[in-house]
Amino acid sequence: MRLDLQTLKLFVAVYEEQNLAKAAEREHLAASAVSKRLANLEQDLKVRIFERKRTGMYPTPAGEALISHARAILGRVSQLETEISDFSTGLRGNLRVFANTSAMVQYLPGDLRSFLARHPRVNVEIEETTSPLTVRAVADNEAEIGIFGDVVQAPGLHSMVYRHDRLCLLVPERHPLGNAESLRFAQALEHEFIGTPRGSSIDTAIMQAASDLNLAVKMRMRVAGFEAIGRMVEAELGVALVPEAVARSYVDIRRVRAIPLNESWVARRLMLCVRRLDTLSPPAKAFIDHLVGRKS
Repeated sequence: MRLDLQTLKLFVAVYEEQNLAKAAEREHLAASAVSKRLANLEQDLKVRIFERKRTGMYPTPAGEALISHARAILGRVSQLETEISDFSTGLRGNLRVFANTSAMVQYLPGDLRSFLARHPRVNVEIEETTSPLTVRAVADNEAEIGIFGDVVQAPGLHSMVYRHDRLCLLVPERHPLGNAESLRFAQALEHEFIGTPRGSSIDTAIMQAASDLNLAVKMRMRVAGFEAIGRMVEAELGVALVPEAVARSYVDIRRVRAIPLNESWVARRLMLCVRRLDTLSPPAKAFIDHLVGRKS
C-alpha cells in the first residue's frame, strides 16, 4: 500500500466539499488530476472510498473509516512542520477552533486579538456552531480546540474551564414581566419563548430546567444568533434566555429589559475541550495557555 500526503490531502478536500471540481479548485489543481489521484488511491487500497453520483461525491463506509485517519496524519505532519519551523521563525502554524455563540459574542474577539498580537504568524480558523457540534468536531478531528457550554457532555475529551457567565431573561419593554426585579423560571414559562437552535447549550439548559419543574416550554420560534433574538424580543414576539452581558448590551440600544432569574442553574461555565493535551500542536497549546490564563 502506497499512501502519500498530497493524495490524503486531496481525499480530505473531496470528502469535505463532496464535489470534485470544488475540491480541485480549493487545492489549485485540475479536476482530472484529483480524479486520477483518487482512482490510484482506491486501486492501492483495493476498495472504493467514494460513490460517484451526478449530485456529487459521497463517501463509502471505507471512506468514512479513512477520513479520521487522514485528518490525524495530516494534523501530525502539520504539527511536525510547525515545531521544526519554530526553531528559526518563532511560533506559527494553523489552528482550527469550533465555538458556541456565547463564546464568540462575549469573549473570543478580545482573547483572539491579544493572542494574535503575540503570535502574528498563527492562522486561526474559527467556526461558530452549537455546543454539541463543537464537541463532536473535536472528537472527530475536525477541530483542535472546542469551546462549549458545560450543560453539554464531552465524553472522551479533555475539558477545562474557560469562562463563567450567567443567563437572564430578556423581555420586551412593555411586557407584563418587564417591571420585575427578579423572577423564578416557572413565571417565565407562562410566556412564549424565542429559542436558540435546538440542542445548543442554552436550549439544553432551558429544556432540562422546564422538565425538572414538570412544565412545558412554549417555544414560538428558534433563531440563530443573539442579534436576531434581540430583534425578535424587541418586536414583542416572545421572551428569551441570553447571557447577562449580551442582555445588558441590548438594553441600551433596544426596547427590551433584562430580568435576573433566581435559579442556580443560570450560572454556567464555558468549557475548553481538546482530544489530548500532550498531542496538541504548538499553536493550539499556546492558545489554550492564553485562554486559560485569561479566564474569569
